[in-house]
Amino acid sequence: MQRKKTQHHGFTLLELLVAMVISLVVMGAIYGTFKSQQDSFVIQDQVTAMQQNLRAALYAMNRDIQMAGYITNFDSRTYTTTDWDPTLAGNEVIRPMIYGRNNDDGSGNNVKPGSDVLVVVKASNDPADRRQLTGADTVTNTSLTLNPFDLNLDASTYEFGVLVKSDLSRAEIFEITTKSTNTVNFTNGLQESYGAGDWIYRADVIIYKIDEDANHPSLLRQNLGDDNGFQIIAENMDDLQLRYVLADGTTVDTPVQWADVRAVQVSLLARTDNINRGYTNTNTYNIGDQAITPNDGYRRKVLSSLIKTRNIGL
Repeated sequence: MQRKKTQHHGFTLLELLVAMVISLVVMGAIYGTFKSQQDSFVIQDQVTAMQQNLRAALYAMNRDIQMAGYITNFDSRTYTTTDWDPTLAGNEVIRPMIYGRNNDDGSGNNVKPGSDVLVVVKASNDPADRRQLTGADTVTNTSLTLNPFDLNLDASTYEFGVLVKSDLSRAEIFEITTKSTNTVNFTNGLQESYGAGDWIYRADVIIYKIDEDANHPSLLRQNLGDDNGFQIIAENMDDLQLRYVLADGTTVDTPVQWADVRAVQVSLLARTDNINRGYTNTNTYNIGDQAITPNDGYRRKVLSSLIKTRNIGL
């Protein structure tokens, strides 16, 4: 008796092609969903980092601006022969405790064109950077001799100091040109006489600026009174804009008299580290006296703070 053959049915080529197409469509949808969620996660992570950078930058500037003029706010000396701040061109006729340059042109200063520059001056608040003068110390019109010479003052790294009368009636900033053993010589002569009982401090001259690196602009800080070069305070900072509130309550971009400044409105424009693919930023950001429309793929955020100068105008 002959057995009946069992028939085995397989997939036709058409069925395989249809199955593959359906699988590809499903896999594409899953990948698209995954990629969209991944991109969203990455962007949110970068936005969080951008916000943290903004807060860190404003914290550093807030601390320095509030200390502007510490001990030195009553220095009314006129200086005419030295360029004490290499970031700002030309010789200063005064040395205010806080001042800046509005919309720097970026020529030769490694400053992003159109951004502002801020300079803050104060006496160091480190106890190791101050002491009272004794009878063994000598202050002339153009030099200072300390016995012992136990402060960080020299002609290369710690170039600035401040002398303060014991009754706080007068203070003068000085810049050091040379040092020999226990004596430093001044760039400008002093106007007052100082001696035993008066105080000497190392001075801080702090500069904030946005560098001109187009790919990764950063907020930089340098202290000329403790010179270790410019340090990065916050990365991916597109712009820094400053406005100044004066003693009469008015707000200006560039004061006529810097000694009238009583508060500084700091505005920072930050961006994400990388572009957001498929996104074009056409927003207009109005900060200070600038209106910035980037028209690129970076997410951005503006953070502003009004910072009062605690020591100026007392």
